[in-house]
Amino acid sequence: MEEARPSSTFPDWDGLPNDLLRSIGELLDVPCCIWFRGVCRSWRAALPAMQPPWLVIPDGGYPTWMDYFTFVALPTRSCARWALPGSRCVGSSAGWLALLDPKMSVTLLNPLTHAQVRLPPLRRDQFLYPSPFGINSDGSAKYFYAGAPLSERPACSVQDKLIQKAAFSANPNAQDHAVAVLCRYGLGLAFTKAGQNHWQWLDWPDAAGRHRRVGGELYGASNTDLDIVYHDGKFYYMTLCGQIWTLDAAAPSPVTPVPFVKCRPQLGPDHRRYGKHMVFTQDGMLHVVWSDGPGLPFDTRTRPMRMHVQSYHPGSSRTRRWRKARHLSGRAFLIGSRSHSLAVPASVASAPSTWIRPNCVYFTCIMPGSDYISGESVEWLPPEIWEFDVKTGVFRECDRRDIPNSDWLEWPKAIWFTPSLL
Repeated sequence: MEEARPSSTFPDWDGLPNDLLRSIGELLDVPCCIWFRGVCRSWRAALPAMQPPWLVIPDGGYPTWMDYFTFVALPTRSCARWALPGSRCVGSSAGWLALLDPKMSVTLLNPLTHAQVRLPPLRRDQFLYPSPFGINSDGSAKYFYAGAPLSERPACSVQDKLIQKAAFSANPNAQDHAVAVLCRYGLGLAFTKAGQNHWQWLDWPDAAGRHRRVGGELYGASNTDLDIVYHDGKFYYMTLCGQIWTLDAAAPSPVTPVPFVKCRPQLGPDHRRYGKHMVFTQDGMLHVVWSDGPGLPFDTRTRPMRMHVQSYHPGSSRTRRWRKARHLSGRAFLIGSRSHSLAVPASVASAPSTWIRPNCVYFTCIMPGSDYISGESVEWLPPEIWEFDVKTGVFRECDRRDIPNSDWLEWPKAIWFTPSLL
């Protein structure tokens, strides 16, 4: 009997139907999408590339609350899901995310490479979180709304409320990283870096949570009131009154904040209510985007939307150090209440293939600094990206398209993200 010979044919993987490949691609997480596109030319054509910048949007609906994130590339709205049960994204910078788990441990993660840096739990003094916070039966954190009768105080997760925003150094690793987080409820700023197994808590004047004070700093709890960024080895932090402080990440512990400069907008007398977003451009220049609005961009009946960009010129006279920006030198700014604000270079903003336009500021869903959002509780909002043209002063709704199966996506909590393989 003649021995059977092995078949010399192989499965025609590159000949699979495009609709089947697309269906498979929709089920993959972000790293797998990249590997999928590297198989062959036909697979790469079936799953379009996700051009940066991306939006990271949490799936906020029950029962998948905080179990998934969706990465959205604009304006094509190509998507990829990413599962990390029980995590809340509290910051983004240079292709990395800052994630907070129910036990208040912070992890820096690159979702493309799976590289991560685990940080010590957020503790203050000998307590995990100060009064009035408590602990759920499963060990996760909770708190009660103040000012309501005991019988009417719903328990809420500190994970979803405590951290307003996180900033951190680029390309972190276990031996080299620096992280600072802004906390609500008057808890101030927490800082840690490589070699430390704890967080250092820093209090500014009136950091006890009081909302009114005669003189001194006014320290608020709204998620649009304050901002923090990392640039060139230092953290820059802005308070409600426009005072900018610096924190040298390389300084010996305990570090001490140093006043840097004070900035006041030209939008009106009550500048404390405005959203504040600091942006460093590639040349090292500091810009502050002030924003004010009634809430949703299309609702201007109570107060019109306003946005104002100021640039800092340290070598000028005191009265000329802050100047209103008439343009952004061809760049574009991407701002948000939870992510590191981005300055898109002019070469990218002016490229024919990009959806971004030069000399424009972009934000999602709500007007930063608006009355519409308080804390983290936000009603349903449409999936929109808005544009402010610095040259003309005109607001415009960008290309809006529906995303399949996006009912649970919480666009008001979207975070700008630039992918990195470092």
